[in-house]
Amino acid sequence: MDTSKVSSLEELKDLDMDFINDIGWAKVMWDSLQACLKKSFLNWVDTVLTMSQNEDDVKEWRSTFMEQFEDRCYELVTDIRELHEQVLVNIEKYLNKTQVLCKMLQADMPVIGQHKLGLYQEQFQLKRQMRELEQMVEARMSEVNQLRSKQLELCKNLGREPILIKDHPLPSLNEISDLKKHIEQLEQETFDRLEKFTTVKGELIEIINLLGYTPSTQFELAVITGEESDFKITEENMESLDLFLYNMKKELNNVKEEIYQLRTKIEQLWNMLDVDFVEREEFRKKYVGDSLNTLEALRLELKRCESLKRANIKVFVDRLRQELVDIWKLCHCSESVRYEFRFFDSDTYTEDLLELHEVQLKKWKIYAEENKDIIALLNKHHTLWDKMIELEQNATGADRYNNRGGKLLKEEKERNLLSKQIPKIEANLLDLAERYQLRHGVPFLTFGNTIESYINNLHANRENAKKLKLSARKLQKEATAINPSTSHMTSKRILTDCPSADPKKYKLTPRKVFTEPKKNPKQLQVPKILLTTLSKSKRLSVERKKRLDKIRRLSRQKEMRDSSTYIEFQNDLSNRVDLRSTMNVALDNETVVKETFKSPARQSGRTPKSVGKKSPNLPNKLTAVKSQIKLIF
Repeated sequence: MDTSKVSSLEELKDLDMDFINDIGWAKVMWDSLQACLKKSFLNWVDTVLTMSQNEDDVKEWRSTFMEQFEDRCYELVTDIRELHEQVLVNIEKYLNKTQVLCKMLQADMPVIGQHKLGLYQEQFQLKRQMRELEQMVEARMSEVNQLRSKQLELCKNLGREPILIKDHPLPSLNEISDLKKHIEQLEQETFDRLEKFTTVKGELIEIINLLGYTPSTQFELAVITGEESDFKITEENMESLDLFLYNMKKELNNVKEEIYQLRTKIEQLWNMLDVDFVEREEFRKKYVGDSLNTLEALRLELKRCESLKRANIKVFVDRLRQELVDIWKLCHCSESVRYEFRFFDSDTYTEDLLELHEVQLKKWKIYAEENKDIIALLNKHHTLWDKMIELEQNATGADRYNNRGGKLLKEEKERNLLSKQIPKIEANLLDLAERYQLRHGVPFLTFGNTIESYINNLHANRENAKKLKLSARKLQKEATAINPSTSHMTSKRILTDCPSADPKKYKLTPRKVFTEPKKNPKQLQVPKILLTTLSKSKRLSVERKKRLDKIRRLSRQKEMRDSSTYIEFQNDLSNRVDLRSTMNVALDNETVVKETFKSPARQSGRTPKSVGKKSPNLPNKLTAVKSQIKLIF
């Protein structure tokens, strides 16, 4: 490169302004220079004019201005050219240094100029890469020295020859990785052997202390009493250590097995003898572990408990029999199971009888554990079924319209949920019962019945109860229609039982509740349970009735949509156009719902002709009513 000094602006190259058209910063700079030059020049001229307008004077000043301007422009060009020369020198130096470092690292030279940067930027790029390579060399040399030292130490401990590591050039990355793996293997092997020795030594010391064993050979003494650092972790020594541990463990296992059996027997005897828990805990704390002293103490305790057991066999047999009763109930066993175990009622109290009961109890405990899923599902089904029956009874109870707190809606939702849950549980029960039969060859029984029979009986009893209630209600209505005078015998009318009644339109005087006619023995006799139940309603306060009436009037529309019971009640009223209200006997939970009624004859003040006349079917119907009511209650 030509480094000759340019002496004046005239010697500089003449360049066209077009070459800076695509250089944004140059155009901005040129515009700025023009503005600065224009401003400074005009101010200079203005100042000159204020001093003199003589052409001779201005000529000298003008010459000075141009010389200084040209010198400054020349200096600017010279400075940037010197910087250009220095950048070239630096690039060459960095390239040489980078080449040396790459050889040491056994790495390829970085590619120069691939990003098409300027010389100044390439200089900084090369410098940064050179610094990185220098750091890599320094780090690799340090790593190699550490690996070399570590390998020498490990190989010395294990008695092996180390792998040779070169310094010039430094090991490559692959070689470093292989060396690290080799050292890791040496470290792992050393660590494993030391850890094994420490663990085995601890186990051996514990076993020896428990058994009271005394080391007899030099090797055993070195292992038990020597320092870990003095023990040579050679392969032969490690094999001998394994054999020593095996023999000691075998001896200890024999002692442990005997101690375990003794503890199990003693715990069973303690439970049978009902030994105080404090005494048990004191014994456990005193004799812990698997030492020979503990073994001897357990033997003595077992002997003592066996003596007490022989002296109290009857107590133990009775206790086992109670446990058998409980486990039979848990397993849904019928009475026939007890009869099958013919020793249950034996009064010959011997050790054989006690053992027979223990075997029987163990058998049923195993049965309960194996069939815990089906037993739990049966219990859940029983609970949900009872809840469903209770809700159905509530749906026909006397206070079913006392919808305080949205009770009807809650019960309806609960009934819907149960109607979905119970069929699923029953399907699962039948599936489990089928699997049980396939597995054992006999059906699973719940209190003497198969699960299928149990479920069918529940549903049959439920349907029979519903039909019986409907039949009893129908007979009661017929009896009331035969002798309507009994409908006048009521206490204060509970108009709230009839959603269509308005309590403000009625003003009734109290009358005796279902008073039996004394002069006409042929008149219908009302069962005493109806008299008792209806008389209880007399105690309802007027204030409570008014409050309930108000609540029901406000929520009647919502309740008639939410409760199927309300819908049935409304349909029944709409169909019986000849009645102002009806009397329904809800034979559920020993409760009677009282609802008074008015016939057209009563509204006009006339007495129906049929009143007092004997119906030919009255005795039979009355007898049927009484018998059905008795069956229900």
